[in-house]
Amino acid sequence: MTRLSDFFITFCVSAVFIGALLIICPNGQMSKSVKYVLSLAFTLLIISSALKIDFDFNLKPDTEAINSHTEALDIKSAEYVYSHCLKAANIEFSKISVLTNKTEDERIVISKVLIFSKEDKNKILSALSVVAQNFEVEIINE
Repeated sequence: MTRLSDFFITFCVSAVFIGALLIICPNGQMSKSVKYVLSLAFTLLIISSALKIDFDFNLKPDTEAINSHTEALDIKSAEYVYSHCLKAANIEFSKISVLTNKTEDERIVISKVLIFSKEDKNKILSALSVVAQNFEVEIINE
């Protein structure tokens, strides 16, 4: 990244320097020749500094960060589904916790759902109906 900043510094400094030389260049027959030489020098400076830029960007994904974000997203979406089902049945709860496990093939599997509520266990399970069939749901009375 320092090479890219060096390129921009070279560009700016050479543009200012050559611009100042163009302002003070003579206006006679030499004018076209001086402007041509200065333009050629500016072009060569930019090309030589551009050739030094290293365009090797690290485009490898951070799989550990992706896995942790995926796990957090899965947990939040499961919490959302359970809370939506409970709110639709007018069941009050204070917290929903989703416990997960990772399988050998790096999949995230919900192992248990904890629901903290004052309501009756059967009422909560009937409100969850299909959602609670595939996972172990534990209701903790407060």
